[in-house]
Amino acid sequence: MAPLLHLSKAAIIRAGLELNLDYGLTHSCYDPRPDGRACRRCDSCQLRAKGFSEAGLADPALHP
Repeated sequence: MAPLLHLSKAAIIRAGLELNLDYGLTHSCYDPRPDGRACRRCDSCQLRAKGFSEAGLADPALHP
């Protein structure tokens, strides 16, 4: 089962916010920096950034 498969990244982000998910505690990075922060360059970081942008939000994982 893949319940989020048909949702856009922005819709997934909005759904997480409705559930009070703290996105500052998460990242989607394939190649995190030595300190654990997202690289901001990989495909996953780019897709996440696009999702937050389309949702009209700043990604808290990139703005500590």
